[in-house]
Amino acid sequence: MVYLARTRKKVEMAYNDCMSKHLVVLSGNSLKNKAWGESVLDHYASRFDSSYMQQYDHWESGASNIDFVAEQTKLAAHVATLPPDTEIILFAKSAGSLLALLAIYQGVIHPVRIVFFGMPLDLAAPDLFKDSWEPLSTLALPAIAFHNIDDPTTSYAFTQNALIQHNPAINLITTHEADHWYGDFAAYDNSLTPFLI
Repeated sequence: MVYLARTRKKVEMAYNDCMSKHLVVLSGNSLKNKAWGESVLDHYASRFDSSYMQQYDHWESGASNIDFVAEQTKLAAHVATLPPDTEIILFAKSAGSLLALLAIYQGVIHPVRIVFFGMPLDLAAPDLFKDSWEPLSTLALPAIAFHNIDDPTTSYAFTQNALIQHNPAINLITTHEADHWYGDFAAYDNSLTPFLI
């Protein structure tokens, strides 16, 4: 019996060692968020076997806002290039958080974990989620949401209440930068290091 338990443990460890971990970064809406995504890769990519940052079409076209349908299509094309047993971990900021929720809800991507930064749920409420909060309420995977209490772009209080109401399983971590940049990666590491293992 002990031998079988040890053998099973070795098989599980070998299986886990074979699984590839892939980081997907979905930045915020504006072009300056490209630099945020690149900073995420600089800080976290070495912890993964591979990584990808989505380059939004509107960054090239000069359009004001992200096209969620077009970006879901692009994300699906990327996911299709990955081996089927790849473990995807998503880092998503601001509008990228909304893209992540929609893509997961539509079955475009199936991450094993997700980290949100500055979820603009108050901005999504009138348009994306006006009829249904299911993209948020049906999210059923380990998730952390960092949100600056003084974020001037998206309301901390609204996000806190929306998570309590629609998905209290998402771990909301209050941060204290007085902006919407979310670049204090050293501070996030206390929570992220054990979360990403």
